[in-house]
Amino acid sequence: MRACFVHCEKNLLFKFTQKRILNMKKMISILCVIIFCFYLTACDNSETNKNKQINQHEVSRSDSTQQTDDLDTSKTLTMIDLGITVGNKAFSAKLYDNQTTQALVEKLPLTVDMSELNGNEKYYYFSYTLPTASEQLGEIHAGDIMLYGDNCLVVFYETFSSSYKYTRLGYIEDVVGFTQVVGDGNIKVTFDLEKYEKLKENKENE
Repeated sequence: MRACFVHCEKNLLFKFTQKRILNMKKMISILCVIIFCFYLTACDNSETNKNKQINQHEVSRSDSTQQTDDLDTSKTLTMIDLGITVGNKAFSAKLYDNQTTQALVEKLPLTVDMSELNGNEKYYYFSYTLPTASEQLGEIHAGDIMLYGDNCLVVFYETFSSSYKYTRLGYIEDVVGFTQVVGDGNIKVTFDLEKYEKLKENKENE
């Protein structure tokens, strides 16, 4: 009788242990499924964030390219034609369309005595001031027309490096011809919008 009781007790313990093991296996399986789902979600979020970053980068590049294109188009389309006379020689020039040149154009036609400086520029101080947008250009090119400070008109006839700040006004198109007539002394220069039209007509008639 006692042996039978012990046998039954062992069977019950065995079944209980088997049931616990089965439950543990189920829990482990469920836990693995949860971890796997979490991993898939994390990977999906990571891929989504990566795609968002790529899209944002592409949009940023697109906007930057569009701004550059707009700036280049603006520079191409917004130029003011100007005639410059040195002695009996006339030259065509281009002015950038900005606040400084707009204020300068209101003063034209203008004839001034420009002084020599440093063997690379001619300058003239106005009795009035103009709006400025000065910047350190690094390199000055022959033919550049600049404003130094807010009242000094400068025309360069040599190319060189400079740490000074200038406001861009424009440039002379025939640089070679201009450098040949300016000489190394003071010169009288006339700036006139109508001179450009006469120059254009003369070239067309040639």
